[in-house]
Amino acid sequence: MERIYRKLQKIGGSLVISLPKKWTENYELNAGSSIGMEVQNDGTLLIMPKMEQAGEVIKDEIVLESKSDDFINLVVWDLLKKSLSGETNITIISEKEISKNLRETIRYFVERLPNTEITKETNQKIIIQNFGYKKIPTKTLIRRLLSFVVNMFEDLRHQSKSDLDYNYNQLKKFYFILVIHIRTYLRTGVYISEDTDFTPLEAMDYRMFCEKIKEISDILKDFTLSKHVIDYYKKIEQYFSEVEKAFRYKDDKLAYMAWLKKGTLLQESRNLMKNLDYEDKDRIKSMLNIIQHIKDMAALI
Repeated sequence: MERIYRKLQKIGGSLVISLPKKWTENYELNAGSSIGMEVQNDGTLLIMPKMEQAGEVIKDEIVLESKSDDFINLVVWDLLKKSLSGETNITIISEKEISKNLRETIRYFVERLPNTEITKETNQKIIIQNFGYKKIPTKTLIRRLLSFVVNMFEDLRHQSKSDLDYNYNQLKKFYFILVIHIRTYLRTGVYISEDTDFTPLEAMDYRMFCEKIKEISDILKDFTLSKHVIDYYKKIEQYFSEVEKAFRYKDDKLAYMAWLKKGTLLQESRNLMKNLDYEDKDRIKSMLNIIQHIKDMAALI
């Protein structure tokens, strides 16, 4: 029996080794092939080729039955097992609305898993993707940043501080990954994501566009609403949604109309501030900063 020695290498937060080329060729293994691993009682790690032919394959869905909210630990254990086994897409689905307690628990553990993010949430579904940051398309990152800010506007309106903090922290992580993408491309000319269809000028526009998103999120993070400015706030929220839609659908006409809209909102703020107290005037000033950032974003689409 041939014994092979390899040194461990560190990639991201994980330790990895390469598999012997002869062994992978014998079993026709390629990138993406499934293998099985079993830890023996003596500490030996047994690696088996073609795990999908050996019996059970771990599915990528966690189905919550009507009583599942009473078994949060089981759900989290299932999530951890699937993530650490290499599942790249995990969908948690429920026949009823997923409770706030379970949703927050899932968020807590996902935040602590390496290279794992929640990419979509609805009342009855949570989609989790387990990926290396280099595999995330740049435009997907930008759309994700936009969706976080849309959520933050809504969180503020509903006075949901925990959701606001969660979306802000998620935005910061995605923003950091996006900066790595663009800086690397501008410095070396090498695409490190799956996107290969933007020019250096577009990369600079993406960078400025996302800086504006981050600045808006920083304002929203510490913003407070009052009943005297809520109607104006809703108009700013709608203004941002129009720019988000323009970017998502590459709608130049909608972007141009949004760029023109600043003047109307500015005039409305002047009329509104005449009858406001000091604190509400400061709130309006913060919203005017958001308006300027939105207009700048519209110009970059």
